[in-house]
Amino acid sequence: MKNLIALSAYIGLGLACAPALAALQPVSEAPLSSRTDVQCAFNEDASRDCVTTISYTILKPAGRDMLSRIDFNYPENDRFVVEQASYSQPGEAAVALDPSRIDTRTAPNPDAGFRRDKQTSLAFPSLRVGTTIQYTIRHHVDAMPLVNGFHYMLEFAPEPVRSDAYSARFTAPRTIVWQAELADDFQIALSPDTRTLTIEQKAPRYFNFINEADNAYLQKIPRIALASSMDAASHLGPFAQRYNEILAAPLPPRSQQAALHARSLPMRERVAYLMQHIDENYRYLGDWRSTERGYVPFSLEEIEQHGYGDCKDLAVLLAAMLKASGIAAEPALVFRGISAPALLIPGPLAPNHAIVRAQVDGQAWWLDPTNSVFVPGRTMPDLQERWALVMDAGGAIRQETIALEPPVSSVTVRRDEQYDHEGRARIQSTTSIAALALAQMSLADRGQGGTSFNNELCRNVGREPVDCAVTRDELGFTVPPAYEAKVALTDLNPLDKVSGQYVYQRDDLRIMWEQFANYVREGQQADIYLGDPYTAVYDVSISLGHTADSLHDCAVQSPWFDLDLKNASAGAIARYHYTLTQKKRVLTHQEIRSDAFQDLVRQARDCVGQLRLPVTLPKS
Repeated sequence: MKNLIALSAYIGLGLACAPALAALQPVSEAPLSSRTDVQCAFNEDASRDCVTTISYTILKPAGRDMLSRIDFNYPENDRFVVEQASYSQPGEAAVALDPSRIDTRTAPNPDAGFRRDKQTSLAFPSLRVGTTIQYTIRHHVDAMPLVNGFHYMLEFAPEPVRSDAYSARFTAPRTIVWQAELADDFQIALSPDTRTLTIEQKAPRYFNFINEADNAYLQKIPRIALASSMDAASHLGPFAQRYNEILAAPLPPRSQQAALHARSLPMRERVAYLMQHIDENYRYLGDWRSTERGYVPFSLEEIEQHGYGDCKDLAVLLAAMLKASGIAAEPALVFRGISAPALLIPGPLAPNHAIVRAQVDGQAWWLDPTNSVFVPGRTMPDLQERWALVMDAGGAIRQETIALEPPVSSVTVRRDEQYDHEGRARIQSTTSIAALALAQMSLADRGQGGTSFNNELCRNVGREPVDCAVTRDELGFTVPPAYEAKVALTDLNPLDKVSGQYVYQRDDLRIMWEQFANYVREGQQADIYLGDPYTAVYDVSISLGHTADSLHDCAVQSPWFDLDLKNASAGAIARYHYTLTQKKRVLTHQEIRSDAFQDLVRQARDCVGQLRLPVTLPKS
């Protein structure tokens, strides 16, 4: 993964996307049913051989599309065989799939990498409602480099398939240990000699969501992990040893020169300089053509010669440069994403990303050199609140926790609106931006150019903007601690007209609370991802043409959000200060449905609902 930075909305503070009556999908609407049998044997060399038989029955027309083509991707060094494939119509005998409908070729390369994977595809003919297809595949999976034991993960995410049966049997030449989460739907049994583990689904199950918000997801799903050991050192110790061997090598010339230059800088600036050096001289690109490297980086010399690398390559290079500059730095393995699943077993399949833990001015900085933007001293939101497996200089593995970052003042808007006799507004807006909100702007500038984001600013400041002028400095890789963007425009339609009266209202400040109120009413089930904790402030002046007697102070505090609305009006000029602090990255389903959270929603709706003010236009 690269550049996953989800942030609070810079304009409008609308954090949730509106669903349409979200709910668990009823089993009667399932487009497919399945029956699955898995037989896996772990081998002494840490490879495995698995035989999987799956049958699908099409229950709805949508199921035809889902089975239109079935693809299997696997490294070219693996052995993959379709042992049998057949299909049958209701009441008819099974027909073997013609070999011409089984195709194997080189799989497409990922967007940022080279692979030599193979792809085998099955294309079944005559698919219609009631058709059943079945196939058996045999797959030999080579061991990951430096892996001595085995580690296997089963995850049962929501999907539009009714699972009528699921069984799995795993055998190993040594003891199997296992851990599970939310696995009550499965019977898990370990043989007396601890070398065979069986998993049996207790009853048919269907678990799929419909119409959830775009930022909805599940922090927890049914998972089962099995391995040869519960000890991180037994799984990851060889990686730590190899990383230390790479780090002990001399830095190549360009990296050495950068590290020597950085030594003269204060610590924070030193880190920023080296992060920027990697961004300017290396690009994110994985190269797995010669071998499936797993978590093994290229050597420092190879990385410099390539001018690119994936997460483990760039992380080990950054760690080496930081150490050479006088900063303690260690590679770390994490799960990067909205949230990290609980660490059931600290094996090689648990993390998905490599970063660096650096000790900067007495604090731990978690650095990700694959990002295209850097906020000094702040962990990116896709790395907060999770475990990290840190490799120390002695080859030991220790588990640490990357904390949730506290809210920071990310956005402060000072805005003045003056209306003319036709209801148009001349708007002057100055926005102070910092931290992750500024990182988002920097990424937009980098990806689409400054003009594109300036146009977005204009659209967010005015409903129908014309004559928009944006004044702001160019942004770079390292975001500054403070930044201002000024917008001046004419809005042709700033006010609503209700029963012949012009009305000023802030729908953008109400929408989040309305959506949280809808969450319970519409039966939403998932957790909601909010993004980085932040504080946003609006200081707004508008020319009402009369006294703002309906605007009153109000404040709401909670474990999730704090908001404060203060009336500073004077005569015909309405002025208010609105402050919102978001304290969490994620709201769980249980939290949103709680009485305390719904009380917060009701109070917040009442508070911001005051920002619906009648306006008397000046005479022509």
